[in-house]
Amino acid sequence: MSISEGIEQLKALLGKPGSRAVIIPHISVDGDAAGSCSAFSGALEKAGVKCRILTCDYIPDYLRWLPRLSQAISFQDKAGYCKRLLREADMICMLDHNTMKREGDLEPWVRESKAVKVVIDHHPDPEAVDVVISNIRVSSTCELLYSVITEIWGREFLTPDMANALYTGINTDTGGLSHNSSHPETYRVIAELLESGLDKETVHRYIYETNKLSRLRLIGNILLNKLTVHPDYPVAVLPVTLGELESYNYQEGDLEGVVNIPLSVANIYVSVQVTQRKERIKLSFRSKGAIPVNEWARVHFNGGGHLNAAGGQCEGVTLEEVVQRVFDTTPWFFSTYVSV
Repeated sequence: MSISEGIEQLKALLGKPGSRAVIIPHISVDGDAAGSCSAFSGALEKAGVKCRILTCDYIPDYLRWLPRLSQAISFQDKAGYCKRLLREADMICMLDHNTMKREGDLEPWVRESKAVKVVIDHHPDPEAVDVVISNIRVSSTCELLYSVITEIWGREFLTPDMANALYTGINTDTGGLSHNSSHPETYRVIAELLESGLDKETVHRYIYETNKLSRLRLIGNILLNKLTVHPDYPVAVLPVTLGELESYNYQEGDLEGVVNIPLSVANIYVSVQVTQRKERIKLSFRSKGAIPVNEWARVHFNGGGHLNAAGGQCEGVTLEEVVQRVFDTTPWFFSTYVSV
């Protein structure tokens, strides 16, 4: 299915009067998932479609300023209500993820729902659902969603709130336009968002200037006491224990961007953050240049993603075992995919 075909199918679905939509981001919501959910829910409401945002977990505090995200319904708080909304929905919109597996506890109920399922995403190999709008060349789902919204309703349909939400996703998913952002079209979209009322200074203030002391101390502890560098390869590893998260009063989003910090060192080309959570060990991979960390995540850590930004997870193992697996598989990764 081409992008234009997917948009036309979505447009036809949205033309049905009285339709009810559910919007779902991926587990561990980031700026691109949050921005796309905020912008698309605003577009649907403006178009007369009843919609609700459901999450497996919670929206991080630093993103809750985006319109409608403070009203998102968490499965952890209202499981029964989420199940009912999924049963009654005419359409389920899966934003910024390519498979229902990325929906955590919501997955079985989404699969069970008879609603038409729509993917709008920029990750490779999307799951074959009813409508797939996918483009791996764009910087973010928010950049893709800009095209979806403007092709269906026109540029004049955009509001300043939608523009702020879309820019939030573009900015955060590119590390402040530092990676995956070399296509001129990305900057054309940003220019058009400015013309639609984007308040770039306000977005930057919410994203980058609302730190808590506990978050700064957590990051300081990680960088000072936990960061290690592989003795033979330009790889930094940042292990974070559940106990450390609890001792620094961790809130969702507090680790956002930390994995990028080691890449500011000239001779570090890959950074891997390994975080212990209650249910699993989570990994975040970042790299410079053409180093495909998504392959490392895919082959050894049940994950995937983009060339320079990927994620993975492991269950039934300790943090120390996962960190050791990172070190043990480093020679394989560099000999297979990297010329340094």
